[in-house]
Amino acid sequence: MNLGENIKTARKAAGVTQKELAERLQVYQKDISRWENNELTPNAITLAKICRELNASADEILELK
Repeated sequence: MNLGENIKTARKAAGVTQKELAERLQVYQKDISRWENNELTPNAITLAKICRELNASADEILELK
């Protein structure tokens, strides 16, 4: 898988919609969609927030394990 797919998988596993995640991260819903479709990559700070909001480890999202 890739980063976008990993974010999407973690989001769905957490039972969170794109809209809910966008609100929690204070970004546009379109940003979530673009990350999940690999059109954009979240910066390191945003990636840390994604992990925290979805209760997912950076290792899982970045496939470090």
